[in-house]
Amino acid sequence: MNKPMTAWIAGAATLALTIGLAGAADQSRPKEETPPRTSENQPGDPGAVKSVPEQAAQDKEYQAAMKKCDSLKGGEKQKCVESAERKFGRM
Repeated sequence: MNKPMTAWIAGAATLALTIGLAGAADQSRPKEETPPRTSENQPGDPGAVKSVPEQAAQDKEYQAAMKKCDSLKGGEKQKCVESAERKFGRM
């Protein structure tokens, strides 16, 4: 009975050490950043997917910017409109 019990204890100890070493090895490796999915919002990407509240807030900001342009005339108004469209990706 000693030999089977010794073999079982040795196997359990080996398993425990193997699991411990594998866990320690994973923590020592630098974590790689996964690139964002194409469906996530990207800075400067006008076609990015936005949530409804984000889109509503952006629409309000865009409308406010366009109202500021209404009081201007000629070339200044055109520059203001183009700037707002560029800022909010509405070209």
